[in-house]
Amino acid sequence: MKRLTNLILAALLLLTINACDDENTKTKSILKTSGGKTSQVLVVMDNSYWKSVVGDSVRKVLQKVKPWFFQEEPYFDIEHIPLRAFEDVVYKKFRNILIVRINPDITKSIFKGRKNVYAKPQAVFEIKCKTKDDFFKLFPQKSKEMCGIFHQNELTRLKAYYSGIKVDSLTDFVNNKFGYKMIFPKGFFVAKDKADFLWLRRVTPDVEEGFLLYEYPYSDTSQLNPENIIAYRNELTKAFIPGPVDSSYMKVSTVFPYYSEATSFKRHYATLLRSWWDTHGYALGGPFLSYTIVDTAVGRLITIDGYLKAPKKNKRDLLLHLEAIMDSFEMTPAKSEK
Repeated sequence: MKRLTNLILAALLLLTINACDDENTKTKSILKTSGGKTSQVLVVMDNSYWKSVVGDSVRKVLQKVKPWFFQEEPYFDIEHIPLRAFEDVVYKKFRNILIVRINPDITKSIFKGRKNVYAKPQAVFEIKCKTKDDFFKLFPQKSKEMCGIFHQNELTRLKAYYSGIKVDSLTDFVNNKFGYKMIFPKGFFVAKDKADFLWLRRVTPDVEEGFLLYEYPYSDTSQLNPENIIAYRNELTKAFIPGPVDSSYMKVSTVFPYYSEATSFKRHYATLLRSWWDTHGYALGGPFLSYTIVDTAVGRLITIDGYLKAPKKNKRDLLLHLEAIMDSFEMTPAKSEK
């Protein structure tokens, strides 16, 4: 009897904990789909602060032009509303939200982030401060992390959308060839298939999205140097990616600087590279990004490289499409166990 009573108490305690969880399964199931434009952040802040140096600071962070953009496109677009307007349910459905409260009655400064509060996918950051000075002490500390989560939130939405229009045959083809999975939405097709190299394309009248997937033996860390990654990419594109006229081919631009960083990609050590490609013998180019990933299980380097050709378009949101596809990367054990 005592054991039964303890089991009942434990069950009740578990139910209580689950009921208090802000992101419990029941709550998630009734959340509506978030809204807002791509790469848009709703900033909720009283007008007096929005028009002051506080608002200037927020705009500087959210609308910063990233070093890999060679045209003036901000990291995020901003919509601002005063605090009182946030009661409207329409605004609570925004995908990315920053709430700033500065009030002398606030006793402790707080800057916290939460997921899926009013909708999903959603990221809500709230900063509470007593004074503007407190805001400037706190905001810079987590602004980079906040932007990264907003960015990841955009990728999450796109990945969910692409999952609904994916081409299973391409996922299987890539998996059988390289031993990893990626989700490609409809419209992509195999443009070239060579040993250890694959070129995928999706072409519309205004935009071309493409992926170069390849692998090669891993010998030492010098291969992860961006200059060496670029040199090998140029070898492959000269051989396999022709331009629109005879003797023309894709290559990495020497006019624009590249951006690179050592990073962790899907729990694997990798080099992220962002730059601009152009065409030898022809005036044509666009942005690209790549991850060169160390697969220590079989001693190889994997490169997933996405490029964009959209001469009359803004590039920021189109690049997100490539990143979302890359973010679907998942190593499969079979290849690594050979």
